[in-house]
Amino acid sequence: MLIQPTFDETLKKAGTLFLIETVKLFSNFNYEIVVKDSKDKKNLRWSLHGLRAPELSMPASGAAQFRKVYFDLKGTYAFTLQKIDGEENSFELRVLASSVSVKGTPRTPFVAIYTSPQIFEMNRSLESERPIRKPETRRGADLNSTKK
Repeated sequence: MLIQPTFDETLKKAGTLFLIETVKLFSNFNYEIVVKDSKDKKNLRWSLHGLRAPELSMPASGAAQFRKVYFDLKGTYAFTLQKIDGEENSFELRVLASSVSVKGTPRTPFVAIYTSPQIFEMNRSLESERPIRKPETRRGADLNSTKK
C-alpha cells in the first residue's frame, strides 16, 4: 500500500493518494480490488471485498489495484484495513500537505505500507508473486481403453 501527497492537475487540488495492490500478478487481466471505504471525523476504514474483472476485457497483466484520492485529509487519522475473512490491520496516519507518516505497526501485518513512491517501486518487484503457469492438459484418447 502506498500513501502519499498528490496534486490533481484537472481539479487544481492537493490531496492524499491511497494505492493498494496485490503482490500476486495476474497474467490475463488487470483486476480491480473491490473496496468499501468509509470516513468519519478522524477514522478511515477500508473493507476488502475481493477482485473484479475489468469492464474493458482487453488482455493485460499485472497486479490488481484500488486507488483513491482524498482531498480533505489533514491531521491524524486512525486507519483500519479489513480483509474478507475479518482480519484487520490498524495503524495511525499523520497527514500533512507535504508528507504522510505512519505510526504503529499492525499486530498481524498482511499489508506493507509505504509513504515514499521510490521505496514502493523498489520493493514492488521484490514482493511480487509471478503468475504460475499451469501445466497444459489436453483431452486425448485413453490409451488403455479399447473399443469393441
